Amino acid sequence: METYYSSIFNEVFGPIMIGTSSSHTAGPYRIGSIARMLLGETVKKARIAFDPDSSYASYYKLQWSDRGFTAGLFGGKIDTEDMTDAMEIAKERGMEIEFVKEPQEDKHADYAYMELEGINGDKMTLDTKSTGGAAIEIVGIDGFPILIKGDLNAAFFYLNGNVDREAFEAQVKNVITEKFRVKESEADGVKMYYLETRQFLKDKDIEKLTEIAGVERVRYTEHILPVLSRFDYEEMPFRTAEGALEYAKAENLSAGELGIRYEMARSGYSREEVMDLMKNVVRVMRISARHAIDNMTDEKIGGIYPIKATEMYNAIKNKTVRTADLGILNELNCVALGILEAVEQERPGVIVASPTVGSVGIVPAAVVHLGDCLGKTDDEIAAAMFAAGCVGTFIAHEGSFGGEVSGCQAECGSAGSMSSAGVVELMGGTAEQAFTAAAVSLQNILGLICDAVSVGYEPCNSRNAMAVSNALATANMVLCGFSVKIPLDEVIVTMKEVGDQLPPCLKGTYGGLCCSPTGQKIAEICG
Repeated sequence: METYYSSIFNEVFGPIMIGTSSSHTAGPYRIGSIARMLLGETVKKARIAFDPDSSYASYYKLQWSDRGFTAGLFGGKIDTEDMTDAMEIAKERGMEIEFVKEPQEDKHADYAYMELEGINGDKMTLDTKSTGGAAIEIVGIDGFPILIKGDLNAAFFYLNGNVDREAFEAQVKNVITEKFRVKESEADGVKMYYLETRQFLKDKDIEKLTEIAGVERVRYTEHILPVLSRFDYEEMPFRTAEGALEYAKAENLSAGELGIRYEMARSGYSREEVMDLMKNVVRVMRISARHAIDNMTDEKIGGIYPIKATEMYNAIKNKTVRTADLGILNELNCVALGILEAVEQERPGVIVASPTVGSVGIVPAAVVHLGDCLGKTDDEIAAAMFAAGCVGTFIAHEGSFGGEVSGCQAECGSAGSMSSAGVVELMGGTAEQAFTAAAVSLQNILGLICDAVSVGYEPCNSRNAMAVSNALATANMVLCGFSVKIPLDEVIVTMKEVGDQLPPCLKGTYGGLCCSPTGQKIAEICG
């Protein structure tokens, strides 16, 4: 099996979104979008089933899974009020969306079984998973086992007989001129072919594919990830921190430059194109950071948690309370806290999952807002973000960003580790220093559980601030000469191993503070 290389803009930064969770809002949105395209007509009815013991079943309303699925199904945009008002929009359009809790054979925490019907009567079923950080998998269609991740355009061929694969592929080549790969699936003795390609298929292309001998019908979906995947990665410069440092030696490259070159090779885009993508990420993060401390309301999250970031920021700025003088860190902590608080407002603003919504305040505060406070240029801040993103790819390859997979060490821990590298880049440090800082930061947070209380992101909010503090402290320590013996790659693998050892109750909204008397009362209040 070919080795996969994560993209900074697919797996690390993004999506740019409105909503409360990358895995429970953005993941369902992407699944719904693919489902709509595969159905090939406007959705009339949808029945979405979760196992009663799944994460979805407990929190699909609180974490906007229902809105995510629904917005994707009617073709809404994830970064607009289509998300906020998804259920009302669907009702206005006459869509019938039903969410049910019933036992499922697949016990993945974020598995959903979908039954769809279009306005012209076509029906389709999908087996789906949200796998963390907005990554998704479609693992079944109409009973056929498949695997697509939304990183390529995909066509599914329903056959009306025994169709020779070699002959089939020869005919496909008459329509698809770019490289493609074909996979087989079988259900109840019936075979299906499906292919993935970087080529966008037009309606006329689908018609031609349907005319292939033995093909009964074709379903098609375009990719939903920002950067298309490749079929070969022979030209990729590195995949690990060790490989990156070896690559950097010849030209003495910084961590930011390593990230730029990695994404250019991964995407096939030019330097200008990947810089433009990153500057857009920075733009959104900058807006969310300013909103966090300037424009917050006095509403209570879930009617329980008062929003505090703006109040804290003003108290520090105006010196109305006595606080320890932590310099710029005091402001950065307010920004990190405020961005996550804003996510839970009744009408939240646009954010960048980085790498998850649960850790959404860390990188914007520790890298982007810090860069602004230091007077860094957009190019310098973008380079720091590429340094952070580069570390993120190492984690994506060997670890996880999902709290339900590896605990909060994978969310706030990963974001803090990435931020440490970004801070080193901002301050002109070397790639080795950046990766060392990332390693130290992650070491400090190994074993941190995921136990977000029903609403309000307690204790995620304070952990965002903590991770910012950790990122700045470790970056400064390393810049001043501190070092460790265990390299970043080994720390990442250890994080994954520790996550595997954590019991399920400590990798989601089931244990830890959730089980405290007050945590249980909050869960009861929020339903």
